[in-house]
Amino acid sequence: MKKTVPTLLKRWAVPAVTALVVVSLAVVTLLQKTPPASKQTQNLDQTVTVLPAENLSLPNPDLRSSNSLESVFKNRRTRRDFQDKELSLKQVSQMLWAAQGVTVDWGGRTTPSAKSTYPLSIFLIASRVTGLDAGEYQYLAGDRTPVHALKPIQKVELQEALYEAVNESSFKNAPVVLVITGNMGKMAEAYGGIPHDKEVYLEAGHAAQNLYLQAESLRLGMVTISSFDEAKIKDLVIIPEPDTIIYLVPFGLPK
Repeated sequence: MKKTVPTLLKRWAVPAVTALVVVSLAVVTLLQKTPPASKQTQNLDQTVTVLPAENLSLPNPDLRSSNSLESVFKNRRTRRDFQDKELSLKQVSQMLWAAQGVTVDWGGRTTPSAKSTYPLSIFLIASRVTGLDAGEYQYLAGDRTPVHALKPIQKVELQEALYEAVNESSFKNAPVVLVITGNMGKMAEAYGGIPHDKEVYLEAGHAAQNLYLQAESLRLGMVTISSFDEAKIKDLVIIPEPDTIIYLVPFGLPK
């Protein structure tokens, strides 16, 4: 027998209303458990602080000084104790350039590199640098043309954390720490896939000596630290996953 429209309505009305009620209750429950969008945004802002995304140009490096190379050689020393004072951005700029600055139009740098591979990266941990927020930055040397700038990574005060992680007195007052890393895979690629880690470590040594001589010329003090728990440092700083941390370099005005 053919059902009429009223009969069909009676048959489907109750289940439809029941389903609508269930869905409505579920939506209300979900809304009660989910914080308002503005509150979520507020919580995020309180826990995450980032530095400006724009790269920060550094002052041009000086190419002359009143110190002879021979006098810098003679006076070079490892200095572990620093005054609790700020450094200028100009001083920091000069140190970074000495370690990895681009010096010629084909991309050559202040530090030699096997097969011109340049597998090193330098990260700046700034605590007290005039005009620079405390935080972590990556030095951008440039490729074929000089860039000489800082790429902001994170706004954070790391001086105390580094001091505790390394347990080395030179970190206590150092206004700046450089983190020198090496990409072993990049060097191996330059040698057709054959590992040449030695070349990376040698290059880091070249960069460290440049830093020592530049620090002495600027009347700054510094020390290279190679004994540390790499996992602890990687918990504090943000570096590329393939990179190996080779040196930590605290520097500042010597006592």
